[in-house]
Amino acid sequence: MQVGRVFYKELPTTLGEAEGVNVVSRTKRGFTLIELLVVVVVLAILSAVAFPVFVKTKETAKVSECLSNMRQIGMAFRMYLDDFDDRFPAAVPYGSPNYWESKNRQTLQELLDPYVGYSAIYDSSNGKRVYTSAGVFRCPSDIGVTNTDKYGCGIESGMPVWKSTGSSYEYFASVQEDWDHSNVAVPWTSISPLLASDTGKQRVGAPYKSIIFPTKKAVVGDLCFWHLGDQTPDNRLAYTNTLFADGHASRVRGSDHLDARLQQLNRWHSSTEISSEK
Repeated sequence: MQVGRVFYKELPTTLGEAEGVNVVSRTKRGFTLIELLVVVVVLAILSAVAFPVFVKTKETAKVSECLSNMRQIGMAFRMYLDDFDDRFPAAVPYGSPNYWESKNRQTLQELLDPYVGYSAIYDSSNGKRVYTSAGVFRCPSDIGVTNTDKYGCGIESGMPVWKSTGSSYEYFASVQEDWDHSNVAVPWTSISPLLASDTGKQRVGAPYKSIIFPTKKAVVGDLCFWHLGDQTPDNRLAYTNTLFADGHASRVRGSDHLDARLQQLNRWHSSTEISSEK
């Protein structure tokens, strides 16, 4: 017997070696076709749920930006009224300044230019005036109109309205029509009526004091129903952004918007109002 010496036996490194069996190493396996299909279906469901929320959130931001534009236009109205004896701008409802220039008429964006820093920028190198900037007169949801013949006044097809006119908005200058009753013209609803006289026709801004309910009288709105939710599937007016005579702007129901357009003014002149001019 040897003293002071310890003998070590090499221990097995695996359970298989300890039990004397052969061990086959396990390799990582990939996803099966069924598992991949399940993942695809789950992602599709999540996308279907999330995409409408994303679109609605994006459109809500555009609605807010449009309302912000209108509030700034409302402040410009207030300054204009202060400078012109409390009379609204004698401007046409909508259209291109280039179109109205030949008729000796002016647009709202031109008359309010000094008060909003409008400074519209346009390019006419191709023979047509195309705006590249419209400031607060540009609605972010403006995608143009499909029926340019309905509007005319220099509005071009295939582009946003502001690009051909410098503004996305309509000034409720002329006599307003009741859409719910065969488009009947309602007298004393115009902010800047076209008046007939012995010397011809002239646009005249209404005095602010003729507005009976400034918080209820609409003065500016989107030219068309561009915002998501503006119209129902059967093309009835659902909501629309509206600027009121007192300077506040809000998104209102279609019926309330129509009522706001049809709010009548106190009689302030004795001339004949012409319903439209193009």
